Amino acid sequence: MKHSIATTTCTFFLAATGVFVLLVPQQADAYAAWFVDRRASCFTELVPDEIVMNNKILHHSKSIEPGIHLDISPLESNKPSSLEYAVKFVLPQDTHLNDVQYVIQLRDPEDFFEDAELPAKFTSAPTNGGIGCGGARAHGRARMEDSPAIVTFNDLDVRIEVWAGWATGHEAVSLTEKVVIVAGRGVNGQHFDDFGEFDDYLYDDMIAAELEEEDIEAEREEIEKEIEFAEEDAVEALEEKRIETEGMGSVINEAEEEVVEALEANRKDANKALNELKDEIILKQKEHAQNHQTKIDEAKRKQAQKKHHDRHPDLEDMERRFKDGSEDPRKEKLRDVLDIKDNLEESIEQLKKNDMKEHSNAKRRHIKPLPKEELKIDMQELKHKLKQKLNVGKLKEKLGVNELFESKEIKMLRGKLKEGIPRGGESVYHAEKGAPLPPEGKHFLFIMFSFFIIVGFARWFLDKRRRSNKGRRVN
Repeated sequence: MKHSIATTTCTFFLAATGVFVLLVPQQADAYAAWFVDRRASCFTELVPDEIVMNNKILHHSKSIEPGIHLDISPLESNKPSSLEYAVKFVLPQDTHLNDVQYVIQLRDPEDFFEDAELPAKFTSAPTNGGIGCGGARAHGRARMEDSPAIVTFNDLDVRIEVWAGWATGHEAVSLTEKVVIVAGRGVNGQHFDDFGEFDDYLYDDMIAAELEEEDIEAEREEIEKEIEFAEEDAVEALEEKRIETEGMGSVINEAEEEVVEALEANRKDANKALNELKDEIILKQKEHAQNHQTKIDEAKRKQAQKKHHDRHPDLEDMERRFKDGSEDPRKEKLRDVLDIKDNLEESIEQLKKNDMKEHSNAKRRHIKPLPKEELKIDMQELKHKLKQKLNVGKLKEKLGVNELFESKEIKMLRGKLKEGIPRGGESVYHAEKGAPLPPEGKHFLFIMFSFFIIVGFARWFLDKRRRSNKGRRVN
């Protein structure tokens, strides 16, 4: 008997434990931590079309939330030549995403084979995040209290590419736009206050164009010297020929004129070719200047966007001050209208929830709910027919029901009867309300199947243990 009770108790305990383990949801490991903390994951590149979580990584142009970006600024705002930069993962204010996990990646754009040591590394991770892959990656979760990651450079004028990959749950990973940081110059190779880098590039192109023009002029001088030497040689040769052949001076003069004309034509052709080359160089120089102007305009636009992001808190403070300012009857009316709107939205949401609950209950009880309009019409017709058939008012007067209900004896009797009934009406008293719904068939079969497996395993284990104990006693 004792053995049977112990077996039953152990079986019940194991069954309850197994059902609890099976039914309680387990939290999955975060994608971002897996992508950074594991050594093997460092060999998985954070680039488009790479497979992560059974999905291809999406390019920034295919992102469902293109407003997500990286906000990068020097750690010391009053010192643009700083070697430390704060990298902040920023979500748009009107985003609908929840529980966003992200990984920030560093890469040297000049290291094609990626076999050299990075010139910059993460030295501080975001809140509730970490650093891995030799300082090339950092991860975190986008929350209100999330702090930026800090990148430290080894030296000034060093370039590094920064971008991030983010995901919600086990959805596909999306990338942000790449940002280039130049230590001491800021983001995308520019100062935060001016555009000296582009001026340097333009100055270099101007110097290169001037050198090419000098080379062309030098070639022009050499060609003219060669033509002059050729003219002198031709004149000397013709003079010698004139001395040798007396009486043929006119023929030699004509030949001399033809040689001079040919040399002049060659000189004109050479000058024309050199001028065309010079014009082509000037045209390329103008195209370079236009391209640099476009880059400067793009950099100005990005800087304006950055200032806009930085001034968002100021705009929110201004709006808050406007709402909390001096008393104004128009503001009071506006607040009342907004409160009415909020209350109306809450009421509508509550009605929708109640409606969904009723439909769900009807589906579980295998009742097909009628449309609301048809149900209202049927109820009205039923009430109308019932009133016509019964004519309750006249029937009450004939039977004297009204006088009977108004009598003191009936009122005392009704009060005594209601004392024993709990609050909520007869439906609560007869347990018509609050009855639990039967579980779904699949869920029930799953629980019972798991229960029988655990019970069988427990019985087998206890029988084996009992047999081993008997064998020891016999020995």
